[in-house]
Amino acid sequence: MRLAISIAAVVFAACASTSPPPCTLPPGHVIRWGTWLDSLGRLEGYQLAWNGTVSRYQQSIHSGELHLLDTLNVRIEPQTHCAVATDLRNAFVQHQTYVVIGPVSHYVELATPTATARAVWDARFETYGSRHFRAIFRWLNHLVGNDEAAHR
Repeated sequence: MRLAISIAAVVFAACASTSPPPCTLPPGHVIRWGTWLDSLGRLEGYQLAWNGTVSRYQQSIHSGELHLLDTLNVRIEPQTHCAVATDLRNAFVQHQTYVVIGPVSHYVELATPTATARAVWDARFETYGSRHFRAIFRWLNHLVGNDEAAHR
């Protein structure tokens, strides 16, 4: 009986002290999200780099030229970053394309060294197809202290 209790205690301790599984996304991926201003021809938002730093940026819709504006005093923990990135990747697997551009739209993007996926939705409407992306958008905004809703 004591042996069984001892084995159970060792197994429990071993399971309780395991570290989270490593992130399965490629190093160097970047998560971007923000507002697509169609009439101004630019994207304004945030960029979460692989190392956990968050920057504000603007990007031209026409040329693709990206300008980092500043770095926020926020650092995202690796486990949280991996969870958000994995959830975003899974959303893109479920909804391989989602682009609904309005006068003011919101977007989330996952960029790796070899590919970029972006979901865009009209900020005025809460449609069934954008629900997963809106939830990730809200989660990311919450992480950086900007609780702007997924619809404005």
